[in-house]
Order: sequence, then structure tokens, then C-alpha cells
Amino acid sequence: MKKGELTYKEALEKLQKLIEQIEDPDRDPESLPGDVKKAQDMLNLCRKYLKGFGDQLDKLTGEQ
Repeated sequence: MKKGELTYKEALEKLQKLIEQIEDPDRDPESLPGDVKKAQDMLNLCRKYLKGFGDQLDKLTGEQ
């Protein structure tokens, strides 16, 4: 993890909050594109962490 980068848990929490905001029918539609982009960034970060966790598990179990 790079200095200043969110942890997996922090990225997941931000993603969940963004999804709630995106799904809110009373939201300002003008902020939708920005929130979708932020959610996409958080999703990509979570995927990166999960891939890293999987790679670590593969190394530990000898399944490279």
C-alpha cells in the first residue's frame, strides 16, 4: 500500500456510501457523473486489493 492510499476497508466503505448516494432518487442529477467516477475508482482499488490478497494466498498455499 502506498503512503496516503486508502486501505481496503476504507475504499469499500467509501464505495458503499457512493452507491447509496447514486441510488438516492432525491439526489442532484448533476453530481451523478462525478459520483459514478468516484465509485468506479473505489471499485478498481478494491479489486486491486482483492487480487493482491489472492496472489498472497496462492503463494502461501503453493498454487502459483
